[in-house]
Amino acid sequence: MKEAIGATWLLGIVLSFIALFSGYLAFSINYSKAFRMKDGIVERIEKHGGPSKEAVEDIGNLMNEIAYSSKGTCSTFFNNDELNWGGVNRNQVTKAWDVSSGGSFNYCLQRVDSYNTNGQLSASYYKVYVFFSISLPVINTSSFFHVTGETSNIYFPEDCVTTRSGC
Repeated sequence: MKEAIGATWLLGIVLSFIALFSGYLAFSINYSKAFRMKDGIVERIEKHGGPSKEAVEDIGNLMNEIAYSSKGTCSTFFNNDELNWGGVNRNQVTKAWDVSSGGSFNYCLQRVDSYNTNGQLSASYYKVYVFFSISLPVINTSSFFHVTGETSNIYFPEDCVTTRSGC
């Protein structure tokens, strides 16, 4: 009887170790995919001189290439009406003033303007928010995370995501 109880404890320890290792591996893979997506978005926005129509299409191609499909809500970051932001699902852009509370997007962009001493717009940079999640079906829990990045300053950006002008 003593050996049967000892084997049960050993089996529990092994199963716990496998569950922890699998969870860590799943988290690492999803985090690296989100980080790769964030870096790709920043690179393409800088390459195209802002989130232009071509940049959004290029980012959509990247999403297909790395099989990125995670979604999150932008409203958790942008609750101020004065901020210029927009959410994007693949190639479909939804601007801040068109978003209902609770809309889910693949990534969100926020435009931050810099002004010179005369009060004139000198440059803009963009903050990028990319999402990933971990769900454990056995325990019925899911956690949502985000990765944030910024572009360098872009002078005279061509912007289809955060401005009211169309492209």
